[in-house]
Amino acid sequence: MISVHVERILTRTRSSLWFRPALYAAVAVATLLLAPVIAPFIPVRLVRLIGLDGVYDLLDALANSLLAVAIFSLGIMASSMQVAAGAATPRARPLLMQDRTAQNAISTFIGGFIFAIVGIVGLSTSYYNDASRVVLFFASCVVIAAVILSLIRWIGQLSSLGDVSEVIDRLEEATAGALAAHARDPFMGGLPGLAPPDGFDLFPDRFGYLETVNIPEIARTAEHIPLCLLVRPGAYLDPTRPMLRAARFLDEETGARLRAAFVIGPDRSFDHDPRFGLIVLSEVASRALSPGVNDPGTAIDVIGTSVGLLARWSDDLAPQPEVRHPQLHVAPLSVTDLMEDAFRWIARDGAGQLEVQIRLQKGLATLAAHDPGLFGAAARALSHEALDRAARAMELPQDIERLRAEAARLATAE
Repeated sequence: MISVHVERILTRTRSSLWFRPALYAAVAVATLLLAPVIAPFIPVRLVRLIGLDGVYDLLDALANSLLAVAIFSLGIMASSMQVAAGAATPRARPLLMQDRTAQNAISTFIGGFIFAIVGIVGLSTSYYNDASRVVLFFASCVVIAAVILSLIRWIGQLSSLGDVSEVIDRLEEATAGALAAHARDPFMGGLPGLAPPDGFDLFPDRFGYLETVNIPEIARTAEHIPLCLLVRPGAYLDPTRPMLRAARFLDEETGARLRAAFVIGPDRSFDHDPRFGLIVLSEVASRALSPGVNDPGTAIDVIGTSVGLLARWSDDLAPQPEVRHPQLHVAPLSVTDLMEDAFRWIARDGAGQLEVQIRLQKGLATLAAHDPGLFGAAARALSHEALDRAARAMELPQDIERLRAEAARLATAE
């Protein structure tokens, strides 16, 4: 079984900007090295038809053009990241860097350039015979076709790259994945429950955000010891805040093995932390509501996105999740925290804008009606708070009365 630390490294490597170009370059070099192996299967008539000049000209054209195209594409991508960070939020930049269309285009350009350079070097030596050059010719045609297809897709992507709506879509996708994973396994294979007042606490040995927890390793290490997980992914840890509480004393070796099951990093991630996705969406709305931007439409879009995400999460919540580790108790994810992450700061920054406040009240009412038991109390509390903020910020009595009428619909549904 792959450890959680190795899996984390592999996941970050696959999503890194350099990984796909390096992979495409390796494939290109491997194709060139294997050309003499394939050469004996090339018909003699085909060898006579295609000469050295045709192969060299194709490779020379690729070498002269693809490097410039790759550098230009990287510049466009870097500029769009800066625009997105300024218009939306810097926390969305990792998601934009993982855009597969952009990565595939840049990887194709760099891989094609390396293919052409290595091929030209090979042609200048005696490594390739006439049949091998035929293989290079057809491989060059495949590379050209891949470059053309990547260019077409890349041009289509440029129209929305770095746009705020594109950022919201990617944040929605990432948050939906984290919420769906939580809904399938809300207690990570353990039992729901809060920490007992007494026990032996396990503390982290460094500062940082909890990225993920290797629950199977914790269960194996303390198989017969009742445990309670005190933190969930996304929590900020320090050596004074306990992570785990055990019913009995943990020796030094067991404590070290349990501590190693907690992956702590400098930043929060979207993969196992649904609260982070909602927070970043809220940041996009707050940026849009700033006086320098003044874009309430984006904030309204974010409210609708967050309402849809939370509604789908409530629909997907497993009524009886599988219990794989009965000795482990896990505190439930707070619905109040989720709701506050999604809407509280929009209510604060949009307090003086009636259209934003009305959409917020409607969204809270939608969630309360969708699942009264799950969202009702938190929605009503946020509704009252948003109304109080708006009453202090709005000057026109008609606006305040209009908003109070909207909030009253949620209050009467209590």
